[in-house]
Amino acid sequence: MPYPLRIEYPALSTEQLKAIGDRYGHDPVVRRLVMEVQALRNLVYRVHQVAQAAGPGGRTDGFGIAVAALHRELAAETWFHEDIARDEALRASRPAEPSPHDRRARRNARKW
Repeated sequence: MPYPLRIEYPALSTEQLKAIGDRYGHDPVVRRLVMEVQALRNLVYRVHQVAQAAGPGGRTDGFGIAVAALHRELAAETWFHEDIARDEALRASRPAEPSPHDRRARRNARKW
């Protein structure tokens, strides 16, 4: 979305979308629009994965220019950063998964 429109119409947070869905979800048009927004958000997550895998950019070919543009666009999406921060906090709150070496050691310890 062009920058002036984003200022006039800032992105809805996940909580705001949930509230709209809860309040007006009985209306099939609203339900469909909320589902479309979620589908587009899922697409943004995939774009983020591609941009992360491609690195910070710096290449001068078409792919590098596109990746740099993706990084700029993603930087402007506040809802996206809120969701990423929430996911990282959830991941950090979970206990660390044991390494394959630790799992093997536990299995071997149970055998004796």
